[in-house]
Amino acid sequence: MSGGKGGSQSSKVEIPAYLENASKASLNRAEQVQDIGYMPYMGPDVAAFTQPQQQAMQSNIDAAAAFGLVDPGLDAMAGMPQAQDFGGVQGHSSFPLFEMAQQDLAAQRPGQVEAYDEMYVDPVTGEGGHNGTNSQFPYPYDPRFFR
Repeated sequence: MSGGKGGSQSSKVEIPAYLENASKASLNRAEQVQDIGYMPYMGPDVAAFTQPQQQAMQSNIDAAAAFGLVDPGLDAMAGMPQAQDFGGVQGHSSFPLFEMAQQDLAAQRPGQVEAYDEMYVDPVTGEGGHNGTNSQFPYPYDPRFFR
């Protein structure tokens, strides 16, 4: 058997300028978007019963009551929350429950909520987040890096 010496190879990977610039722009955009924070849906989650639907349910209950199958005077809508108007559409929203849960969390864990809120822009003023002067985020946003 004979042995031989092999040559060596080296390669260099270069990222094209257009791809590098696009990557930097995408990272910059991601930094901006993550500052926005969670945006809850405030509209209706479920449609409310229409008047004909309510009347049909009540008619069935009234018919059953006539034959002694249910208690007389039972209301088909008993226990249902009041429907809300969303621009002419009647429905029910879970947003009030979400707000209540946020308030409960802030009351029970104010420090944790404050630390969380400092990472994002103020939903009313739009100030704060990584670009804010009061941010405690460990990796401050530096726009010079993304040019």
